[in-house]
Amino acid sequence: MPYDKISKNTHCDCLTDAHEDLTNFFARSVKRAPSLKNSDFKNHIERNKIPSDESKCEEVCGYNGVSIELWNDSSSSLLLEKYKYSAAISPQFKKNLCIIKFKANKGLVKHTPNQIVYNEYHYDFYKEDSFTVEDVELIDMIPLTIV
Repeated sequence: MPYDKISKNTHCDCLTDAHEDLTNFFARSVKRAPSLKNSDFKNHIERNKIPSDESKCEEVCGYNGVSIELWNDSSSSLLLEKYKYSAAISPQFKKNLCIIKFKANKGLVKHTPNQIVYNEYHYDFYKEDSFTVEDVELIDMIPLTIV
């Protein structure tokens, strides 16, 4: 699996401690339902956002990864409550939560709980260079708005 898009952007080794995970479910907020778009999985670098301090590898790697959260029996109700709250108070917040699994040889995940606020369920997903949205299995799409 080539990761040239990540390695050419930084001197940091963002893939240290990253691994392929084909068994766990992950959650990510997205704009549209019922289908996923490639734009739903763009990282900050692909959106032309640059880390404020390129010497801090944790920040640089975070910009190269796609934020996801582990979705399981322990986390699902807590995460759903968090995402619904964010959607209710922020008009620009993405209004759907996709639950996904990754397909083989299309990316690596790394546990990254030390965000602005500690989040034990947070991971970064590092896309393999040929990654497209077809490389995830959509398990569920949960609307975050109350109708």
